[in-house]
Amino acid sequence: MLIGGAYIYAYMSTSVRLSEEAKSRLDLYKREGESYNDVIIRLTSEDKWAGFGVASSDPAESREEIEEIREQMRDRMNEHVEEMDQ
Repeated sequence: MLIGGAYIYAYMSTSVRLSEEAKSRLDLYKREGESYNDVIIRLTSEDKWAGFGVASSDPAESREEIEEIREQMRDRMNEHVEEMDQ
C-alpha cells in the first residue's frame, strides 16, 4: 500500500484457539522474549536444526547450551505443575 509516497506494509493476523495442553506444550519451547508466533515459526522451519539454535562446532559448548535449555524446560514445567495444583 502506498501512502504519502511511502510503502506501508500491513500484516494480517488471525486467532487460533488452543487447548490448555497445546499451550503448555508450546510454553516448553518458548524462549524469553519470544511470542507464540515466533515459537511456531521457529519450530516449523524447514531447517531441522532451526528450533535448537545451539548447534556449535564446539561439542562442549553445544552440551552446555542444551543443558541450559533442559533446565529452563524443567523450570517451566515445574511452574505449570504448581499452577495446576492450585
